[in-house]
Amino acid sequence: MESAEVVARNRRYWEALAPHRLGESIEFFEAGGSALNSDELDAVGDVRGRRVLQLACSVGDEALTFARLGAEVVAVDLAPGHLATGRAKAEALGLAVDFREQDMMALAPELTGFDLIFISWGGICWVPDLTRWAADLASRLAPGGVLVISEHHPLWEVLTVTAPMRVTGNYFAPARDGYSDPLKAPQITRELGDDIPSRSYVWSLGAVVTAVLNAGLTLRSLQEFAEPDMYADLGDQAGHLPATYLLTAVR
Repeated sequence: MESAEVVARNRRYWEALAPHRLGESIEFFEAGGSALNSDELDAVGDVRGRRVLQLACSVGDEALTFARLGAEVVAVDLAPGHLATGRAKAEALGLAVDFREQDMMALAPELTGFDLIFISWGGICWVPDLTRWAADLASRLAPGGVLVISEHHPLWEVLTVTAPMRVTGNYFAPARDGYSDPLKAPQITRELGDDIPSRSYVWSLGAVVTAVLNAGLTLRSLQEFAEPDMYADLGDQAGHLPATYLLTAVR
């Protein structure tokens, strides 16, 4: 399947889900809430006055957090419904975020010179060509700029985590149509049903690191984290497997 066809299919999928995905509340942000966890905040550092691009921003919660921290933020997503929610939240909070409807495989030429490019959980799985994607992002970073990928661990993606645990995906064959394990689907998909086709990708850590290095970036860190709630059926061993990872690379 060609990348353009994959993107068009996935746009329809996300737009169907968008009315049901609201993210954090206005009150959450007004109370000082952050959509970035402590490890992500450490990875991005002080963003005051920095130009930040968030990819696959969904309803914009991380973008709003960056804006609250003083960054100049551009946030892109495929689904106009997601962006409408993000814009409404930004207006209610008095925050300036430039929300744009764009495919992260075909960003506008003027989106360059960023100090930070950020993509979070459930984002990189929608990239159909990892090598081309990483090379394009590297060209859009300012010298010294940082790419931060905070993502579900690919090992978690290919395991069905309910007991008894079993393998339901191929770690070395990234493309998947729909979700053989419904727990890997967005929560709203599990609630509404998975009638709209989509194609996503489980990129191995080796594939991600290789793409970043081939793009000419310097790997600064690669951390793997346990999230026991993501392996809840394993009981005391739920923290013995990686559930997420955090990669930072510098131009």
